[in-house]
Amino acid sequence: MAEYTNPHCDGVADEMPELSDGEDEDIEDEELWQCMDEDGSEPTKVTCLFCDRLLSSVPATLQHCVVEHQLNLVGVMRKHNLDDYGYIKMINFIRSTKCDAACLAGLPDGPLPWESEDFLRPVIQDDPLLQTDPEDLCGGSSLSACQSSGAKSHDAQEQRVQAAEDALTRSLEDMQKLKLLVQGLVMNADTGRPGNLGTVAELREDEDEAYFSSYGHYSIHEEMLKDKVRTESYRDFMYRNPEVFRDKVVLDVGCGTGILSMFAARAGAKKVIAVDQSEIIYQAMDIVRSNQLEDKITLIKGRIEDIKLPVEKVDIIISEWM
Repeated sequence: MAEYTNPHCDGVADEMPELSDGEDEDIEDEELWQCMDEDGSEPTKVTCLFCDRLLSSVPATLQHCVVEHQLNLVGVMRKHNLDDYGYIKMINFIRSTKCDAACLAGLPDGPLPWESEDFLRPVIQDDPLLQTDPEDLCGGSSLSACQSSGAKSHDAQEQRVQAAEDALTRSLEDMQKLKLLVQGLVMNADTGRPGNLGTVAELREDEDEAYFSSYGHYSIHEEMLKDKVRTESYRDFMYRNPEVFRDKVVLDVGCGTGILSMFAARAGAKKVIAVDQSEIIYQAMDIVRSNQLEDKITLIKGRIEDIKLPVEKVDIIISEWM
């Protein structure tokens, strides 16, 4: 950070308690935060990232994280060279996962846990931490960090909002493709004809592209979903052996997008209980509704060993992360 002087900031560092590591960088950060507090804006309540404490401003929150949780967020941003999007994802990751401060301090230089575009979606509405320009926090322009124009800050906020809206639009588009794909797999199979392992070759180019592109940010399910031969083999077995599933209670462990659950329901199962711990289950709920199978399929989020099933026993257990 470049050295600067400001008559409004003189003596601030002396009034602040000395940090435990005693590094000059942290002292400079304290001075910068204090300067930012003097821009005349009304105080905003900010919820700490790691506890329930409410702070009076973003700088106060960052200082609280250093003193109480031994984590310098500015240092984390600098270490991993976070841009605006990376900063937004980091804040939303911390709030959504409620991770410990020590976990962030020990992150290696490899892939970061908040790289998914899902973390562009705010956890707290109008989160003051997301309305702050990361460049100001990092002191990218020394004195201008204390005296930056309102227009620049407003433009940065608009860019972050636009990025979040674009990410949401892409997610909705992918979700629509996912619905159409699953509906085709579940509803359009001819259960009376012999199996055809050449289905992949019969796909039109636009169908093939939609199939693969739909799962770009559902990477944990991508391997199975790309294997159409295996997916359709499950479907064909269930549809051509309805006596196995007719009037049975089926438990789908790790249901993923819910494809196996819908196959079982279409094959005649009386009730299907689908369980998954991951966030994909919310997409599965939407897909089940769009295929009008919500009266037969009950979806539960949680670990199978932790949840209580709505029935005492089941007749069939199926499990494949799809």
